[in-house]
Amino acid sequence: RVATAFPYYPEWRIYPGYEGSLWREERLGDIKVLRAWHHATEAPRAFSRIAHELSLCLLSIPNIVRALRGASTAYIVSPDLALAWVASAIAGVMRKRRVLFVQDVMPDAAIELGMLRNPVLIAVSRHLARALYAAADEIYTLGNGMRRRIGEATSAPEKIRVVPNTIDAIELAPVAVEANRFRKQFVPEGIFAVVHAGNMGEKQNLPLLLRTAALLRDEPDIHFFVIGDGAVRDAFLRQKREMGLENVTHAGFLGRELLPDMLCGADVFLVSQVPEAIDIVVPSKLVTAMGAGAMVVAACAPHSETGEIVSASGGGITTSPEDESALARSILSVRDGEVDTARCRRNARDYAVKHFSRREVYGPIADSLRAAANGGHPSPRQPEAESALPGAALD
Repeated sequence: RVATAFPYYPEWRIYPGYEGSLWREERLGDIKVLRAWHHATEAPRAFSRIAHELSLCLLSIPNIVRALRGASTAYIVSPDLALAWVASAIAGVMRKRRVLFVQDVMPDAAIELGMLRNPVLIAVSRHLARALYAAADEIYTLGNGMRRRIGEATSAPEKIRVVPNTIDAIELAPVAVEANRFRKQFVPEGIFAVVHAGNMGEKQNLPLLLRTAALLRDEPDIHFFVIGDGAVRDAFLRQKREMGLENVTHAGFLGRELLPDMLCGADVFLVSQVPEAIDIVVPSKLVTAMGAGAMVVAACAPHSETGEIVSASGGGITTSPEDESALARSILSVRDGEVDTARCRRNARDYAVKHFSRREVYGPIADSLRAAANGGHPSPRQPEAESALPGAALD
């Protein structure tokens, strides 16, 4: 059983079909999903985010109790930090073992990105985070930098383990150029496509993309495709219009069936981050793109998790997250054949399959779950097609 919110992310709009109720119960295969209403508004500001967290925490309490009834372990995902703290407190009262999955280091990420400035809210958030880490029996996070950051806020860093974002290697198998549906539907003949896809938020450093597009507006064959939605979409589109950028096209999320086509069909797949995103986040879009054999250009801090993954894999090139001229030069170097793109794509795919395959990453966790269900005795893994597992994400 899973207790969670009404679907709303990354658009910050509750999806159609969920109106008129405070709670909703769904079935996803064998999983019972217990959803609760919450406040959500586009382009959320501080008050809207507080209202979102408070409403979600309050209305999720009965669902959390239902989800934990009869369970031995509570698996808690953060963010949302406040909801994770509520779930941890309820699990403690119900005497459940607590395993915490930290996907963004909060509130550090919000503070360093300038999204959280109020001193009182910062103090409260840090207290919640420390209490959450202290109460957890185990903590999983996405990278070594995030593990170090969390370790600074807990007295037991040995309970923190790294479990990276994962891919489904079968779903993301590269698509031949002649069969690529993304290029057929969206990219005119002769166009060099620079693609940014996924969440449009503060962390994604989209102003850098626009400044780079402005520098390359006189290169008629280069076009930027921004695929996705999120909290800064409207601001992005407004700035695009103000800058008069005809070489930038925005589209909402595409159907999941087009994901591998889009990733490997891009001449450049751009992963852009704000300079502060060093050890507070690891973008899921990076490993997803690598799994599809994308030609990755990452505008990121050199010692960030993103930069280290790209460098270790040999599956792309990195550039400054603050210098649009450097990013423009990187894009031109790919277009002009100065980069061995076939080798980069192959290296990216091979590295992702080896290090981020869902079966390899989650296998040990699944084994421990089977052992717990079997009274502490290990049981053999069940043969299962990897493509039957949940697919990749773009964050």
